[in-house]
Amino acid sequence: MKKRIVYIFLILCLLISILASCSRTADKAVRHAIRISGAWALYPMMVVWADEYMKIHDIDIEVTGGGAGKGISDVFSNQSDIGMVSRPLKQEELEQGAFYIAVAKDTVLAIINENNPVYEDIMEKGLSPEDLRKIFLGEVSRWGELFNKNMEDDEIIVYGRADSSGAASVWASFLGGYTEADLQNNSDSNVSGDQPMANSVQGDPNAIGFSNMNYVYNTETGGYIETIRPVPIDLNDNDILDDDERFYDDRSVFLKNVSEGKYPSPPTREEYLVGNGPFEGYVKEFVKWILEDGQGFLEPNGYVGLVENEREKELEYLINESR
Repeated sequence: MKKRIVYIFLILCLLISILASCSRTADKAVRHAIRISGAWALYPMMVVWADEYMKIHDIDIEVTGGGAGKGISDVFSNQSDIGMVSRPLKQEELEQGAFYIAVAKDTVLAIINENNPVYEDIMEKGLSPEDLRKIFLGEVSRWGELFNKNMEDDEIIVYGRADSSGAASVWASFLGGYTEADLQNNSDSNVSGDQPMANSVQGDPNAIGFSNMNYVYNTETGGYIETIRPVPIDLNDNDILDDDERFYDDRSVFLKNVSEGKYPSPPTREEYLVGNGPFEGYVKEFVKWILEDGQGFLEPNGYVGLVENEREKELEYLINESR
C-alpha cells in the first residue's frame, strides 16, 4: 500500500513538472517582439523609447540602424515591423502601401572642424544658403574664396553620404531642390552614417559635411562634441550674423529656435515610423505610446516634440489607419 502511495505521488510530481514546463513554454511562445530598423537620425531616440517601453511591458524590442532606405526596404520585405525614416515618403513608397506616422522633429546642420582656416569669419558672418550650395555642388573649392582671402592650404574637402540617407535627402532639398545623387557626385568622399561623417570632419580641418544635430551637440552637457562645430546660417544673406541668427552655441538654445521655426525647414524635418500597411496589435500600441507618454523623452535626448495639434492628428491617423 505504501509503495502504491509513493508511486502515485511520484506520478503526480511528474505531471506537475510537465504542466509547469508546458506553461513556461507557452508563456515564452506568446511573448511578442518588435523589430525596428532604419534612419540613424532617429536611432538614438528609438533605443531610449524601446528601453523605457520594455520596462513596463512584457515585450522584446530590437532596434538597428542602417539608414532611412534600409528602414523602408526592411519593412517592405517584412524584415522589420517598423521602419525609421527621416525624410518625406516618396510617391512610389506610398503606392507600395507604406503607412507613416510622424513622431518627432530634428534637424540637419552643416558641420566643420573648429580648426577650419576661416573659422573666425564663419562664426562672425555665417554662411548663406547660397554659399553652402556652392560648396556642396563644387562651385567653390577654397575656403578663402568665401571671404575674399588669398590663403594657402585652404582647399575645401566635402563629405557626403554613401548610404540611402534621410539627412542627405533633406540637406539636398535645403540647398535648392537637389538630390542625394547630386551631393554624392560632387563630394570628395562619401561615408555611411552620421558617426563616420562626424569622425571624418573631426579628422580634417578643411572638411565640411552635414549631420543630424545629435552628432554635433552633447546631450548631457549641451556643448559641442569634440572638434565638431555647426555652421551658422546667414539666412538673410547680409554678410553678418544678426542677433536673431546667433543661436548655435548651446543645444537647448538651438532646440528652442528650431521649435520656434527660426531654423529653416528643410533642413528641420519630421521623423517618421513606417509600416507595410497600417500598424496593428502590439506594434500599434507601441507607436501609440510613443505619441503619448513617449513624447516626454524627446527634449532631454536632443529632439523636438510634435505640437499638440500635430500629435493629435498623428494619433487620429494611427487609430483610423488612414490619412
